[in-house]
Amino acid sequence: MAKRFEFIRSKRNDMGLTIEQLAQKAHVSPDLISRLERGNRNDISLSRLESILKVLDLKLGDIFDQTELDTYGNQFRRAFYLLSSKKKERYAKVFLEIMELEN
Repeated sequence: MAKRFEFIRSKRNDMGLTIEQLAQKAHVSPDLISRLERGNRNDISLSRLESILKVLDLKLGDIFDQTELDTYGNQFRRAFYLLSSKKKERYAKVFLEIMELEN
């Protein structure tokens, strides 16, 4: 079975949280967290998923990229989102110019 929510374990560990701590903060059962991390459960309500993601400092849109991101990608994403809007715009323009050089 595909581990669609495998990133939850990685993010939880990065934050130093146990399954029980994450479950308590997200107001879900530890069993749900455990089954999601192991890939034994692929269905989850949107409200429960959003609760878990909020504790993990993620947004719903981030879930689609999590399985593809490496360590540097995660670090970049976190740093970028902490920037002011003005700095994000400036950096985005520079990064897009750099990416165009690769083509």
